[in-house]
Amino acid sequence: MASRVERGWLVLSAVSVGTFMATLNTSIVNISLPVIAGDFGVGVADVEWVVISYLLATGTLLLTFGRLGEVAGYRRVYLSGLALFTAAGTLCGLSGGLASMVVLRALQGVGAAAVQAVGPAIVTAAFPPSRLGRALGVNAMSVSFGLALGPTLGGFIAEWLSWRWIFFLNLPIGLVGIPWTWRILPRAGGGADQRFDPAGALLAGGMLLCLLLALAEGGGWGWASPFTLGLFALAAAFAAAFVAVELRSPQPLFDLRLFAIRAFSAGNLSLLVTFVALLSATFLMPFFLQRGQGLSALQAGLLMTPLSLTTLVVSPFSGALSDRIGGRLLASAGLACAALGLFLLTRLDGDSGGWEVVWRLVVIGFGMGLFNSPNQSSILGSVPRPRLGTASGMIAQMRITGQMLGVAASSAILASRLQHHLQRLPHDAPRREALIPAIHDAFYFAAAVCLLGVLASLVRGRPPRSKAGR
Repeated sequence: MASRVERGWLVLSAVSVGTFMATLNTSIVNISLPVIAGDFGVGVADVEWVVISYLLATGTLLLTFGRLGEVAGYRRVYLSGLALFTAAGTLCGLSGGLASMVVLRALQGVGAAAVQAVGPAIVTAAFPPSRLGRALGVNAMSVSFGLALGPTLGGFIAEWLSWRWIFFLNLPIGLVGIPWTWRILPRAGGGADQRFDPAGALLAGGMLLCLLLALAEGGGWGWASPFTLGLFALAAAFAAAFVAVELRSPQPLFDLRLFAIRAFSAGNLSLLVTFVALLSATFLMPFFLQRGQGLSALQAGLLMTPLSLTTLVVSPFSGALSDRIGGRLLASAGLACAALGLFLLTRLDGDSGGWEVVWRLVVIGFGMGLFNSPNQSSILGSVPRPRLGTASGMIAQMRITGQMLGVAASSAILASRLQHHLQRLPHDAPRREALIPAIHDAFYFAAAVCLLGVLASLVRGRPPRSKAGR
């Protein structure tokens, strides 16, 4: 047991490199978008594709890479993804225009999908069930550290160096991480009797691409526009065809029977709604702080940082505790705590001080730290070992889909409620008098969604922890 655990921590260190790179990249690039737009001479709507192309490529391929890891081997998929992520990210810093950068960001998203899809599966396979929660909690620290470091580091680089160095950061991290990962990750291949399902991969990719593109662009096109409705209809058609094909396939891309496992289905549902709620809040808080309270971007970023830092501190402890008492109560309590924090955000106004903002975000971060590791451990511990890649890809899929749903929902709520509150104000009233209550309405929505996650988490039951260790 001791030797397996010691080897597991080495494997975890290798996986954490890719996890950190992916999360740092997500948080560090956003802050440089205005500078990139000015350098390339494009507008906000155009430069947003630097982010959208990355998210679409990642979100479309997570399920595919999760299954490919089971067939071809997790090590091969992870290393290929890490190498592509490093190379494409570095080349982004050499881009001479927006078009080349968007293409390279899409390639980087492909690499990120491979890394994120199989990373949790590699960790799960490396540890005995009695240590899985603790290991996933430590891995969650790399996620929180990347999210916390990104905005501050990105702002410093964009202001004092050049936005290109934000992308060049990928190279030194990759040059250290790739050889270490090559040396440490087990060389075991995929299952000899496993076959890949190309038809399922194409249908799943089409479904997710249409869905995520509609969510990303629906606010700009209009939710009732023919483009948006057409994409949703195509996504539904692809989904129906995907289910029909998968039910007949002897080795499907995604084994739909996993949803019969209550810990798997309830855990993924609670994960989805949690990220809808979290992104509804974190997407709008910068608007509240900058436009509602008149703070600078740097001040707003510093006030937002304690949320991720709190999650970073709490995650390993909640993961270790879940190894002792299970994940159901911990994950449910974490979501209840996050829902409370989201509700408390509605008590903020234009004159609230920094401490009033920070302690509310700490409550949310504490809840997320309490939820993440036990929930992930519960999901991965409930599935048979040959389906770890599928479960791992599904976790990443729920996370990114929840993020995009959260941004879409909060944007729609803000737009509709802002008009409602503006109509109730005198014409000479400051716009922030309508903006703040409109953001509050979105926070109420986020808190309510988080409470739905509590209900989903409570019905998961206790997973058969022995499966992941077989």
